[in-house]
Amino acid sequence: MMNKLANLIVKGRVIVVIVFLVLSIICGYLATKVKVNYDLTSYLPKDARSTIAIDEVMAEYTDNIPNLEIGIPCETITDALKFKKELQALEHVNSVLWLDDQVDIGIPLALSDQKFVDGFYKDGMALFQVTVDTSEDMPELEFLTNLYDLVGEDAAVRGQLVEHAHMQSATTSEVTSIATYAIPIAFAILLFTTTSWFEPVLFMVVIFSGVLLNMGTNLIFDDISFITQSIGAILQLAVSMDYGIFILHRFSEYRGEGYDIKEAMKMAIVKSVAPVLASALTTIFGFLALVFMRFGIGFDLGIVLAKGVFFSLLSSFLLLPALTTLTYKLIDKTTHRSFIPSFEKPSRWIIKFGIPILIVAAIVVVPSFLAQRSNRLLYGARTYPAKSRQERDCLLLEERFGNNVPMALLVPRGDWAHEGQLVDALTDMPEVKSAIGYVTAVGRGIPNEILPERLMSSLLSEHYSRIILIVDSPDEAPETFDTAEKIRATVDAAYPDGNTHLTGANMVLLDMRSTINKDILIVDGLAILAIALVIMFTFRSLMIPLILVLTIELSIWINLAIPYLTGIPLNFIGFLVISTVQLGATVDYAILMTQHYLDHRVELNRKDAATHTFATVAGSIIPPALILASVCYVLYFSSSLSVVSELGRVLGRGALTSLFMVLFLLPNLLRFFDPLIEKTTWKLKFLPDKHTYRRKSRDASARRHKEHFSLKKDPQEDFS
Repeated sequence: MMNKLANLIVKGRVIVVIVFLVLSIICGYLATKVKVNYDLTSYLPKDARSTIAIDEVMAEYTDNIPNLEIGIPCETITDALKFKKELQALEHVNSVLWLDDQVDIGIPLALSDQKFVDGFYKDGMALFQVTVDTSEDMPELEFLTNLYDLVGEDAAVRGQLVEHAHMQSATTSEVTSIATYAIPIAFAILLFTTTSWFEPVLFMVVIFSGVLLNMGTNLIFDDISFITQSIGAILQLAVSMDYGIFILHRFSEYRGEGYDIKEAMKMAIVKSVAPVLASALTTIFGFLALVFMRFGIGFDLGIVLAKGVFFSLLSSFLLLPALTTLTYKLIDKTTHRSFIPSFEKPSRWIIKFGIPILIVAAIVVVPSFLAQRSNRLLYGARTYPAKSRQERDCLLLEERFGNNVPMALLVPRGDWAHEGQLVDALTDMPEVKSAIGYVTAVGRGIPNEILPERLMSSLLSEHYSRIILIVDSPDEAPETFDTAEKIRATVDAAYPDGNTHLTGANMVLLDMRSTINKDILIVDGLAILAIALVIMFTFRSLMIPLILVLTIELSIWINLAIPYLTGIPLNFIGFLVISTVQLGATVDYAILMTQHYLDHRVELNRKDAATHTFATVAGSIIPPALILASVCYVLYFSSSLSVVSELGRVLGRGALTSLFMVLFLLPNLLRFFDPLIEKTTWKLKFLPDKHTYRRKSRDASARRHKEHFSLKKDPQEDFS
């Protein structure tokens, strides 16, 4: 089967190139039509309480809770009321809440509850709670730009709308910026680690084709998250670069043994199928484990990244051989000496100190596992570039008014006495700055008939009375969750029948934490199981999957233990994704190392096999690991989106940690567990350990390879 496919690829190489060119152009255009979702709350499970609350608010009311805070310098109450009318007149502004909706401003402010007054008017600045309804014809970024023009530089603006606008701007601009840095770095690493100046060009063309196919086919989804849009293409480039490297290395080996171009490429394709397919499947299954998260961002990331690896696999096995056989003369003309140093001496030292390495690994297993399970996770995504207007405005409003979190509480309409008791209980909490609802307006003696229709429609619906709460709560801290739980408990106690709904940023974070904590165990377990099964069937072994998964898992635990030991909180996306991405992306290195060890053990004792394996494999796995690490660190240093930056840092560090473990720990584990590997692997027979290696002539080696890879043989025999 593979022999026939390899023959078709080489024979129809021109057709293959044309097909990929056309598809890449089409998908490149389609990629510009893919919609991007900037709202993480939309990925919460449908049965989460905050999700149900949001659905009820949207069904009963024409506007949501305030998503914008605007602080305006105002010398008098009259100035503030005038500006409030200007805001209300803006298109897409549904409601504007201020002090006059909470207290009777006809009474001197000194006689009013100072807690409420300071929440809206303090030190000559009025703070307005604004609800904006943006749409495709007026996206958040455009509305915010127009608002800045209206309020001027002296005003301060913050809120969910500002966060979404920043995500839109950063996702659009930073993807190009990240690619500008990441691609040259990856290209430079390839130049240094290949033996032809033209080979890196081939790799880049092949990977870009796979990336374009993946991005264009994202049009099959309603939308993709801004996280996926920001990291998808770069991660695809980084995790699948090694497929082409492995294939071209095999091609070069067979050419060096005297085979002609076409024959060498056919043999390279056939011989590379098993290790490359195993590597790709482990990465794909690692990504697909994310699909089983209840938090929907996992499905979004998992499907897109897995699909990307699939397209990279196709381009590596189809486009790369076709291009290589068409341009081999250019490869030959640009050949240069290898810049990769010999790993003979390091390999001897690593095997010589194998026992101490194993002891150190055994010592750090338990502490690193416990440390990484104790990380404090962050669930929000708000960060702004240093010295930007967004950061300045947030700091100014926080200094003057504290941390405000708007919340919407829906209670059954009509029982005003009961509702009033609940409002009193909530406003008695030190964290609740204000509560604006129907009972607070009527309580001031204002008849229902003369209340502004705009205000009444935002408070009362057919079934509910809505109370807008302004809560003093940090963006994300332990007290954020404590406050959310306290408010929810107070509401549940007042309405034990459960016919209430409570929503707001802190409630969403509370549900995100609950959902994600359950997802972590499921995702980790499925990723490990799926990858272990792929390895088991690839090597037809019971012991090898345990060794390989343990090697990469230990590197993951060490990687994730670092934030805990340094006291730095870790974004939940980084924690969730790293467990699957690092495992799926870097287990490839372990698979290649193991495959070579097994091959060498046929002719070498286990010490010599481990030494020779390190010496021959190090040069193949260091380049893709460095590419993955460097590209991820570009994400870390270049992105102003906290989620993207955090993921880049953790995955970049993880790539280096996995590389270190595969190079130093894995050869010694293979050597140490050599007898168990032989006993638990089907039809595997090692050279008795007392034997020594007798080097064969190059001609004999070539004859052996030619006989083994004869295209007339059943290809299944090649992988036995």
